[in-house]
Amino acid sequence: MYFWNTKALAHELSEDTLEKRHYKNYYLIAALVVSVAYYYGMLSPYYDVRVIGVEAVLTLMIMFIGIQRTYVANGGDNGVHFMNRVTALSFPILLQTTVAGIVFGLVLLGIYQFFQLENTAFDLWYEWCVSAFTIFLQILFFTRLNKYMKRVAEHTI
Repeated sequence: MYFWNTKALAHELSEDTLEKRHYKNYYLIAALVVSVAYYYGMLSPYYDVRVIGVEAVLTLMIMFIGIQRTYVANGGDNGVHFMNRVTALSFPILLQTTVAGIVFGLVLLGIYQFFQLENTAFDLWYEWCVSAFTIFLQILFFTRLNKYMKRVAEHTI
């Protein structure tokens, strides 16, 4: 299994040499990472309903467009192994974007604490910053997924 090397994984998918049990493992681990991120999100919920609404609408749009484009990148109705490929490729890309999100969160928290920004204007923008970065990570995730899916489908990896 490839935990970080998306290019090597894409090559195996393109050559159709990935073992069947690995597809299950990628799905399982991706589901676990998504669950951990979900429960982390529950620990620090947004309080501003506007942030929640904007992020929800944008997330749904990004998911819809991202999945549609990834399906087309795989060859559309003529593509093969879409679910296997998208599941396998999603894991290392998801892992990488999750690490980026954690690093961003720690940097933001460090800035917040170092400069003692509690009860300042930064408090008003904190949720918007986190939400904007979350949206950025979602776009980055689907952009990378689409890129690798296209290369796998075209056997150019």
